[in-house]
This record gives sequence, structure tokens and C-alpha cells, in this order.
Amino acid sequence: MVNPAAGTGRAVAIFEALRRAEPRLAAAVLIAPESAAAARDELAQRLAAGAERVLALGGDGSFQLAGGAVLDAGAGDRVTLGLVAVGTGSDLARSLGLPRDPRAALARALDGAARTIDALRVTASDGRRRWAFNVASAGISAPVDEAVRSMRVKGRSAYLRATLAALLRYREVPCSVRLDGERWYEGPLLILAIANGRSFGNGMLVAPRAELDDGRADAVLIAGVPRWRLALELPRIYTGGHLTRPHTRCGRARTVRVALPGIAPPVLDLDGEAFPTTLETELTVVPRAVRVAV
Repeated sequence: MVNPAAGTGRAVAIFEALRRAEPRLAAAVLIAPESAAAARDELAQRLAAGAERVLALGGDGSFQLAGGAVLDAGAGDRVTLGLVAVGTGSDLARSLGLPRDPRAALARALDGAARTIDALRVTASDGRRRWAFNVASAGISAPVDEAVRSMRVKGRSAYLRATLAALLRYREVPCSVRLDGERWYEGPLLILAIANGRSFGNGMLVAPRAELDDGRADAVLIAGVPRWRLALELPRIYTGGHLTRPHTRCGRARTVRVALPGIAPPVLDLDGEAFPTTLETELTVVPRAVRVAV
């Protein structure tokens, strides 16, 4: 499955080059849809027909779509996912230790040992469901990702540029969070990350203690930073130094409930993709949900 928009539109060309170099791809079924809905439909058909390996060529959103299709098909224990990361962020590949070179990543996707990782099942109160495998977030992350998607020229600094621009306009919104049923936070929100992987935003080390297969999500919340300090504090998130700052709260849980009463409609960012949700959303860790070739 190739995301035509990934890598600033280079993903299809990268796949064709890989197919010429790797004979085993000659028989591969290529899914390069124009929409996420079309991709889900075609993946569902292929999985129902017995597909045993799905290769996602794109970023975190591409893996989320492929992995979500596998789980929706009830095939998490028999299908192996591979990831060739050519997206703008591709932070899940960092946590998995995958190479950025496409040919080296393809070798891992085809021949690497299968590792099982957790998934985040994201359920809105109206019953709609999505999956996340790296980080689900709220707050400033949604306008940042929207800005990145709208950029004609992205590059490695896309997320940093979008974050700096968003900081100038963003106003903290009300938020409440429960961890495993216990009230954990209620107040204004700058960033909330429910993390399975360690980084988002192309290398921002938002949850450096997170593990992909420990059965829990790391909750990291940042709020109450004076506006004049925002740009000064931003570099800390690239090193994990924000965890020791007084405006940061950290927790771990199997189930997280998030309410965003100050946003209409509420939006969560799931692996870089916007999920318009409801007032309250539940995120549940599904342990060792999918198999990934590493």
C-alpha cells in the first residue's frame, strides 16, 4: 500500500524503483488509492482473500491505515506488517529502529523477524472507532498537522516551522483526562500525548520512556506555559527535557478518557491524521495487537 501523497509525492516513484530492484515485488498487489476510505476497502478485500503480509510505504498515517485494516479484519495474529518510511514524520519507524533508507527498510519489511506491538483503540462516544500505533494527541498538535499537510514544500523542518507558527496563534483550551478511571487532570491544555511510541512531529521526543509492547500508554500533558516562554521551551521536547519541567505531567495507563469541551468539534490527532471525535473519547491499549517485521 503506497500513499501517493507521502514523501511530498515521491512515494509512488520510490516504490517503482524498489520493485525494479527487488524481484519478489513483481507479484505484489499495489494499492495506491486516492482516499483513505478507498484504501480501507481494498485492504479489507485483500485481507479477506487471505493476504499474509502488508507493506505500507509512507509515514505514520500510512502504517495506521494498514494496521487498522488488519485489526478490523481480525487478522492481527496472522498478518505481518512491513513499513518503508518515506513520510514527512515517520516517527514510528524511529521507535521500531527501522532504517530510513528505502532499500534497507524494504529488506527488513520482507525478511525481518516479526515483533508484536501494542495498539491504541480509539473510540468516540458515538461508537466510531479508529486505531493508533504511535501517538494520539490533542491540543496544538491538530493545527500543526493541518499546517504540515497544507505545505507545498515540506522537508525535514516542516513540523518545526508549523509548530512555531501554531504557537503564535494557539490558545489553551479546557480539557479533562482520566487514567484507568481515576481523575488525572482538569484544566487548560497545550499538548496532550497518549503515546505508544516515543516521538512525534518528526523527532520530538514527547514520551522518551514509552515502550511499544508494555501494555500501557504513556500520558504526557503540557499546560500553563507563559506565552513568552513557549519558543524557549520548545527545544526541550526534542531531547525529552520537558519531562522535568513544572508545566509537564506524566502518567501511564491502560485506558485513557479525554474530554475536550472547548473545541467544536473536538479533534484528536492519531499518528498525524485528524480524527473529528465527540466530547469524550476513550483510548484503550490493546496489548501485542499486530505483528511488524523489524
